[in-house]
Amino acid sequence: MDALQNLIDGFIDFEGQKRAEQLCNVLLVLTGVIAYVVGFVLQDLTYTVYIGLGGTALTMLAVVPPWPAFKKNPVTWLPAGTTEVEEKKEQ
Repeated sequence: MDALQNLIDGFIDFEGQKRAEQLCNVLLVLTGVIAYVVGFVLQDLTYTVYIGLGGTALTMLAVVPPWPAFKKNPVTWLPAGTTEVEEKKEQ
């Protein structure tokens, strides 16, 4: 049950957020360029809109779910109520 819960939870690490943002930007720009070129060559705005919407849906599918590739660098937090300074003083 824990494995299923971890798959469903939307938690990704900071490096995963950075990768997801970069992937989102690349896919949206690439989609926009392709949609513009196809629409310009065919002189049809309908193709431009459909390619843009399809690319946006593909980008959303690639970025929004918390894929395991976005969870490779988990953050280790300090226990509550402790700081690094307190731990160094105790040693």
